[in-house]
Amino acid sequence: MVRGIINIAIVDDDEESRQIIEHNLLRENGYKTILFSSGEEFLEYAKKNKIDLVLLDIEMPGLNGIQVYDRMKDSASLSEIPVVFLTGKEDKDTVLRCIGKGADGYLVKPVFRYKLVAKIEDVLGKINAYKANKTILMVDDDPEFLKVAKIKLSKYYKVLTVNSGKTALEYLSTHKVDVVLLDYFMPLYDGKNILNILRHRDATKKLPVIVVSALSEEEIMNACLKNPPDGVVSKPVDMDELLKMIQRFTEKY
Repeated sequence: MVRGIINIAIVDDDEESRQIIEHNLLRENGYKTILFSSGEEFLEYAKKNKIDLVLLDIEMPGLNGIQVYDRMKDSASLSEIPVVFLTGKEDKDTVLRCIGKGADGYLVKPVFRYKLVAKIEDVLGKINAYKANKTILMVDDDPEFLKVAKIKLSKYYKVLTVNSGKTALEYLSTHKVDVVLLDYFMPLYDGKNILNILRHRDATKKLPVIVVSALSEEEIMNACLKNPPDGVVSKPVDMDELLKMIQRFTEKY
């Protein structure tokens, strides 16, 4: 498949690091690099120009990488740009902090060319593959979780959110989706009630439903013996685990 030029922003206060990464990417066809020495400079540019992927250093003076990432996620125009963090630290805390925020990946400096290109191609490939018109309906009365999860999932799927089981059932009576993410504890209609109704409707009886709950998988399955969900993800949610589960169901059905 022919694709256009990929605009990659390299945001790092270390000039040598920027130049090495740029040199490695310019050896590949189809990449255009834009270099920034600060997060502030990048954010200002990105508001008015197209960026397809960001390589973002974590430790920088002024706004550090994580602060830049947070500002991107709060911006409607920047929130869906994939971000790969660059770090000089190999400790798990830094890495998990990045991934936990929904980043698309990380690279430990010094960045070797084959790892750099492989990571970029992996991230871009996943985004293109997952955006195959698959629709996820998220049902949860926690607005903060809906916001955070939607930011992550919207990179790969069309994501719809509703804050009540009643609204979800009304929507599903006239619309089709590919997967439902269902909070178990909600007022009026809880996860068990919604599952029972969906499984008795011809249009939704085979619809994949993933229950999201603070309860364990065993507790959910025991509570929903007659109409169990297709999967269970515990809160706080591991977004990578959730993505893998969604991908499995969207490929299967």
